[in-house]
Amino acid sequence: MARYQYQIFVPGGNKTALVLGINGLENDSALRKAVQDKILSRHEADADGEVEQVGFISLDQTAPELLMTGGEFCGNATRSAAAYYLREAKCGEARIKVSGTKKPVKAGLSAKGPLLEAWVEMPLVEDLPAAIIPVKDGFYWVSIEGISHLVVPQEQSIPYLKAILSSENKVAQINIALEVLKTAINENSLLVDKACGVIFLENCVDGNSAAILKMHPFVHVVTAGTTYYETACGSGAMCVGLYNYSQRRQSINLPLLQPSGKIITAEVECSDDGVLLRGRISGGIEAGEIGEVEHT
Repeated sequence: MARYQYQIFVPGGNKTALVLGINGLENDSALRKAVQDKILSRHEADADGEVEQVGFISLDQTAPELLMTGGEFCGNATRSAAAYYLREAKCGEARIKVSGTKKPVKAGLSAKGPLLEAWVEMPLVEDLPAAIIPVKDGFYWVSIEGISHLVVPQEQSIPYLKAILSSENKVAQINIALEVLKTAINENSLLVDKACGVIFLENCVDGNSAAILKMHPFVHVVTAGTTYYETACGSGAMCVGLYNYSQRRQSINLPLLQPSGKIITAEVECSDDGVLLRGRISGGIEAGEIGEVEHT
């Protein structure tokens, strides 16, 4: 009987479990999924919401590494890993080897008053034309390394959000989103690797009555067998940022309201002539409980 200890992190409301230790799991996706499923089941009825994703991290502080259950890239899990590795100092940065990426990514943690904020420089696709693709119905297929999202602009999102938000059934909500995603993939011959999602955008106002863009992210990890209407999505936030950059061809700093009510900010930096240089997401994060599951 093997025991797997994990810690909960909540980046932007997106409840994430990081299993403490990778050894023996790098090439065993079935075992990673079995451990993931036990953690998901344990937290399915939590009062503060269910765990939406599981990753595995190295205990070697000199070689930070994050391996997602399905081998995909996850922005919020990477922010969580930064919080784990930098928890003692509560500030600083690290280079973390992350599944779904070609090289380590830079991530960090900073204290802003009583709150902790975690950020990550996102692994952008080098071939920009292939990274932001206009598809049918005015949608955009936006990719970073390890995951792609179908971004549905505000006007086109209205009928879908009306149907989704009028239902309290999670399965029904997910099925609506998956049908949109599946149709777009099939009609446009889009390539899907380990994970993909669909982001519906909505014009909203924040608590100060200021206009803000809200995203409704649905994420399907093929290799982990999970689909969630996520409370917050880091990779989705970056893809929305890249979509906005593609419309303006200028640097942006875009706060995005998440279903959790929290903010994730997508930053895109480009040169004076509009060439994309780098992308980054940032936002608040909380460290939660430590738990343990067993697997034979």
